[in-house]
Amino acid sequence: MPAERGSITLLALWAVAIVAGLLTVAALATRSEIDIAGNAVAASRARHAAEAATQIGLARLLRRPEAAYDGTPQPWQDDGAAVTLTIADEAGKIDVNQAPLPLLAGLFAAVGRPAAEAHLLACNILDRRGEGAPDCPEPAGRSYRFAAPEELAQLPGFGEALYRRIADSVTVASGAAAIDPAVAPRDVLLALPGATPDLVDSYLKSRAAWRDFGPSADMLKTLPVGALLWVSPHRDFTIAALARVGGRARYRAELTVRLTGFAKQPYRILAWRAPPVLDSPSAGR
Repeated sequence: MPAERGSITLLALWAVAIVAGLLTVAALATRSEIDIAGNAVAASRARHAAEAATQIGLARLLRRPEAAYDGTPQPWQDDGAAVTLTIADEAGKIDVNQAPLPLLAGLFAAVGRPAAEAHLLACNILDRRGEGAPDCPEPAGRSYRFAAPEELAQLPGFGEALYRRIADSVTVASGAAAIDPAVAPRDVLLALPGATPDLVDSYLKSRAAWRDFGPSADMLKTLPVGALLWVSPHRDFTIAALARVGGRARYRAELTVRLTGFAKQPYRILAWRAPPVLDSPSAGR
């Protein structure tokens, strides 16, 4: 009968619509699972590429321990992963456990903080160390050393955004109140009282031209405040690798080592970290 045929046709159409809806849901779920699996694979590739790059960096460091390592980015490819490798001498960074107020305040000013705020941030570091300084609030009486530079983000007035900006310029490893100008990055050199961008850039240009020989006495005279400059007796380095796999995953690995000078054990591992990937001016921070 026509009425029955119409009912059957309507039921068939509904059945087709239901099946099509189920297939669409299944396809979306499958696509989501494929994306999740792809992201997991990309993350794993990024991690292994970054960790492998730190070992390559360590091999380069051991092959040429006398070279000046100032954190200049070095590109590397590993099976589709784009890796940025840096080797930085810790002596070129500002030790937050030892640096004086002018050097600390100069760093915050160098990254764009107003002078008054830069001074207060430096005071907060001294307060954490239990030290006082002119124009700083009285210390709270407790004294704590920074175990890792990342602890700066916990201080009043800091936070992740500011820490990202200074991460490549600070350390807890050098044990010095001064910095080694032969390996110091630009922001650290700008932190020196009296330093100007033109003066620092001119020095960096000369340093790059004489990289294999180190800065001469005449070159060092162009930098202000000689009391804050030194040549480190330590041989501590941070090897950092940032790996990117497509647009899916990024992973950062850091290895801090101390060269011993002994043939049987040429280095000692001081720290192994996988910090968050930070968007800083240098490679990987």
